[in-house]
Amino acid sequence: MIWKIAKKEFLLNLMTFKFVIGTTVCIVLMAVFMPGLVSDYGERLQNYNGNVAMNEAEFQKVKVYNNLTPTVYRTPTVLSVFSKGIVDRLENSERIDLDEVSGTETGVGETNTLLSVFPTLDVTLIFKIVISVLALLMAYDVVSGEREQGTLRLILSNTTSRHQVLLGKLLAGWMTLAVPVTVAFIIALLILLTSNAVSLSGADWLRIALMYVVSLVFVGSMFNLGLLVSAVSRGSAIALVFALFLWLCMATILPNAGAHIAAQLRPIESPEQFAARLKAITDQRDREIADLPRDIQEGEGTSRSDGTGAFGNGLIVFANKPFMDYLTRLYPITEPHKMQCIDKLLHVKAEYLGGLVRQKHLADTLAGVTPIILCERLMSTLAGTDFGNFGSFKGRVRTYRHEVADYIRDKTANFTSPIYFTPSKEGDQERFFETYFKPYDQTQDKAEKAKLYEIAMQKYQQAATDAPTLALQDFPAFTYRSQSLMSTLQQAIPAAGLLIVEGILFFALSFVAFLRYDVR
Repeated sequence: MIWKIAKKEFLLNLMTFKFVIGTTVCIVLMAVFMPGLVSDYGERLQNYNGNVAMNEAEFQKVKVYNNLTPTVYRTPTVLSVFSKGIVDRLENSERIDLDEVSGTETGVGETNTLLSVFPTLDVTLIFKIVISVLALLMAYDVVSGEREQGTLRLILSNTTSRHQVLLGKLLAGWMTLAVPVTVAFIIALLILLTSNAVSLSGADWLRIALMYVVSLVFVGSMFNLGLLVSAVSRGSAIALVFALFLWLCMATILPNAGAHIAAQLRPIESPEQFAARLKAITDQRDREIADLPRDIQEGEGTSRSDGTGAFGNGLIVFANKPFMDYLTRLYPITEPHKMQCIDKLLHVKAEYLGGLVRQKHLADTLAGVTPIILCERLMSTLAGTDFGNFGSFKGRVRTYRHEVADYIRDKTANFTSPIYFTPSKEGDQERFFETYFKPYDQTQDKAEKAKLYEIAMQKYQQAATDAPTLALQDFPAFTYRSQSLMSTLQQAIPAAGLLIVEGILFFALSFVAFLRYDVR
């Protein structure tokens, strides 16, 4: 009997105006916006590859070790088309520098976009708006509507029990909603696979399958919520208004209210305050470093090129012996101190990011663990665009920074070797000036003097260009992989379990309400 009721309800649902319109809107939105999402991913991937290539090209120009300040990048994830998460709202690259820490994360208070409603367009957003509303529209009159039409009393007047009627309608609703969800995923995958930039691994396919399951559970929970509203309402009009009000609360009012309250209860620094804290640490470092080498006398006669070295850094082309001796005694003191300062800066950044994450979690908690919030959290976790993956990337960057520092320290004998700051050898500056600048100084004729100066500067620039590059075959490579599927599942299981429990709870309450429902 349950299957007969479900089959009849399913066929009737397919012919309803609301199903046709809802499914059509979902298909149109997916067909219109999915190519843009795929194109955006392709552009981000192209920029990533370009940045990595530029990084590699700069490695071929490195002449001294203090020029080794590469930038590391987080690989764009193809599944961001399903859920962008925070991928566009926090930095996905960082410069590895012994002197400073690059970048600041965006805050999540009232003036930021991390907690705003519908901040980014993706497949999850379409489900949050269209499919969730469709689920409520399919369920709001399942009980109350049939009571008004008088058909509910006819059905229950024979041997059909109430639980059979409710289970049949539940099964029919889920089958109906599975149609637009399935079609939406098929369209998304077809568009995704037509792009030359997209390459899906086995793990990606499994994650997509899990997203599909999460979407089905989500629409099922929303349908059960609508069923509950219908079972406690005497009229379908009241049920519709109540259902749409609940959706508005879950999708807009609660997230915004939660964000506002979380910003008040657990405030974090503004980006300006955060940058000021970093600057205070670096200023203190500079003052301490200025006091460290007071017993070291600075050499004279230093020459520097007007150009730049690798990664946009300056390069000392020539250094005389007194200045070499000065720097080889200075850097073993200052550079370790800078590294200690870097650790402080990274600790401040980690604190800031931790506060940001805690505020976001508090906002979600205050907003209530509604199906919409849980679905959004699960989709971003499965897509690898959540805070967990971002934190893993930042942790790997921090480890890599220490690897680079240890590499430079080892190659320069704890910063005592001149190759740390200049490619020239002892006596190179003296020989160069003896050859090219001494004739210039000794010439009195203005025209000849100008000619000799031009030749000397050309040779000087040529010396900077011809300086040998470093052999960096053993330089540590930056490697980063998103969290494994097992780690992702461990993070997703609590939210998924809660989403399932909510769906069961909504149906249980609906069942209790329907058993006491007056069908007259």
